[in-house]
Amino acid sequence: MRTSSILLITLLAALGCSKSQPASSGSRGGAKPDDDVDARGVAEEAAAVGGGRAGSAAPGTIPLGTATGSRTPAASADSCAALSERAQNERRPADIIIAVDNSGSMDEEIAFVREQLNAFSQQITDAGIDARIILISAAMQAAGTTMAMPSWFDDDDDQDNGICIAAPLGSGACPGDTSLPRYLHVPEEVGSHDALDMFVSTYPQYQAQLRPNASKTFVVVTDDDAEDRDDDNDEGGGSTAAPRDMAAWFTEQVGALPGGQFPSFTFSGIYCFSECPDAAAVGTVYEQLVQQTSGVRGDLCEQNFAPVFDALAKAVISTSGLECSWAIPAAPSGESFDRDRVNVQYSVAGKGAQSLLRVADAAACVDRSGWHYDDAGNPTRIVACASTCGELQQDPAAQVDVLFGCSTQQAPE
Repeated sequence: MRTSSILLITLLAALGCSKSQPASSGSRGGAKPDDDVDARGVAEEAAAVGGGRAGSAAPGTIPLGTATGSRTPAASADSCAALSERAQNERRPADIIIAVDNSGSMDEEIAFVREQLNAFSQQITDAGIDARIILISAAMQAAGTTMAMPSWFDDDDDQDNGICIAAPLGSGACPGDTSLPRYLHVPEEVGSHDALDMFVSTYPQYQAQLRPNASKTFVVVTDDDAEDRDDDNDEGGGSTAAPRDMAAWFTEQVGALPGGQFPSFTFSGIYCFSECPDAAAVGTVYEQLVQQTSGVRGDLCEQNFAPVFDALAKAVISTSGLECSWAIPAAPSGESFDRDRVNVQYSVAGKGAQSLLRVADAAACVDRSGWHYDDAGNPTRIVACASTCGELQQDPAAQVDVLFGCSTQQAPE
């Protein structure tokens, strides 16, 4: 995973207060005795130095006064013999699943995807994000071969409406252009109406490419709208079942896919906004999904796709912000780490340093700032609550200090 210099984290491991002692509850690798560390913690002492007053900040935070510019927080050097380490925070990776309609009316749009997917991917990569692209669309055939198309395909020219992506994203070896791990081509024909069905039905073919911590974006490129597959295939018109709400159906189906990869997602697309000459149908269902997930939309009728792909890349970059979790450093040889002697503080532009209070777990983060362990019983990472994470992600100059060695400041129950 690539790292970003946007947020530098000071990991202050105040482990030098004592040598290793016999292990006890509440510590990993041995507990520290209650030495002369100020039990008030870093926040109160720093507030006295910097002029901040406890209780004047958002719930879950304690102001520490104006930052001095020093990477070592006030009071830490006096309270504990601090060991300082510097690390870079990692940006959240991005998984992008794209379905491109292979129908005969999509010649120009398919050609654009072929030509521009490399630039789209590179724009995201250049922002420091580890992006994986999954393309669901028919594969372009090698020269001299014929593409076997399904019965719904209707084209009046010899255009191969499959897709092959050149290097560096793809291999360029048609039809096998997959180049793992950055690019996977699922070579399935996508009909005019069934992009949503294809996202769901081909999931077993791309599930292994998805990462639990990655942002998820679905993208559709089509001149038609999604329709109920059962209704679409009922040529005799004998079906009496009520048509599915396709937007609701898709959201439900994606949420139920094995592996829990989609606790949330963004849906974006290039589709028709009106009954223009290039439209097979207005993309009503896709519009609903875009609005529901705050996605990016582009009007296929305008036949100007570059600005849409640019906006889509920027949206992916925005949703793949800083991870807001930090690994707990290993104790140096002969030292010990106590999970109940950890404090976290941060500073953003326009505010003095804030000391975050520890909450029990992620569920306790609702409507409050703070931090918690990834696993309270056996912690390996410190995790910021969502509201705190959002504030950090908005400020490229944000700084976080994680202090080890002073009694943890707990949030009220």
